Amino acid sequence: MLMKKVLFLGCLCILSISVNAQTDSNKVAVETIKKDSVAPDYVVELNSRALVVGKKVSDDGREVGIMTADKGLVLIPKYQIKSIVVASSMPTVDGKRVFENPHPSRYLYSPSGIPLKKGEGYVQAIYWVAFQGQYALTDHWSIGATSPLWAAPFLVNVKYTNTLKTDPAGKNNIYLATGIQAGSLSYIDPGTWLGIGYAGLTFGNPESNVTINGGVLLNSYKSTDYNYYYDPITQKYTYEYSESRLTDYLPAVSVSWNKRMNGTMSFMGEIWYVNNMIIGGPGMRFFSGRKNAIDVALLGGVDLEWGEGIFGVPMVSWTRKLGGK
Repeated sequence: MLMKKVLFLGCLCILSISVNAQTDSNKVAVETIKKDSVAPDYVVELNSRALVVGKKVSDDGREVGIMTADKGLVLIPKYQIKSIVVASSMPTVDGKRVFENPHPSRYLYSPSGIPLKKGEGYVQAIYWVAFQGQYALTDHWSIGATSPLWAAPFLVNVKYTNTLKTDPAGKNNIYLATGIQAGSLSYIDPGTWLGIGYAGLTFGNPESNVTINGGVLLNSYKSTDYNYYYDPITQKYTYEYSESRLTDYLPAVSVSWNKRMNGTMSFMGEIWYVNNMIIGGPGMRFFSGRKNAIDVALLGGVDLEWGEGIFGVPMVSWTRKLGGK
């Protein structure tokens, strides 16, 4: 019995020394961080998506201590932490730090010139019936595909992007994008081919920008001509036909924009001019976590020659970032 009491008291002493040592360590770290006004702020993202912002004062391998401005010292177990980011590395919107736009390389449909990093990409579902994806082979070159569930049309693309100018303030960068997207109506009409070649410039940064794209839409298809005539021998009307391939070249221009409003949404949209028609409209992008975005827009179109059009067609899409943080 005496031995058990001795062991019990010994364990209490060791635990007390450990706790006091940790407490003293935290006190020293806190006092140090208070004196060091230039210590960086960190943004700790928890698995619950909650954020803790402050200066890191301790890290004992099991938990991280963050000195916050409103709650004082907060000790966070590491198993609750999803990511830790230096606040100064995050973009600023209206003076507040926000996580990076997870999907800056494309608007509702039009591409921007902002490059994907090697190994990054995305998958986009429009109405959950049409899908497109892109994957970066390098920091400049990426490949992708676009298709509805019924695989007609099925388009593939190659895209090149580059940063032409970097603004020291990070606001007025200039990016270049050029590429080709081509495919066919597959089994619906194997003889019909679709494609577009384009080039464009993006002005701004990944959070807020404007893009101007210009290109040529191509539609190549088979045309059948029928010639009816009366055959005096059979005394019946008959016909003969001939096939030829026709190709339409339609110049196209698009203007797209994205304006980051806060940490969870952007105002965005795009407008196309093609074949004497104006198509497009405004929308919103809502961010869910670090990798998901939901686009909601109202689209329309007007034929400038006939003066008729429609507006208010809803468009909904979901995008998931691949790779990266």
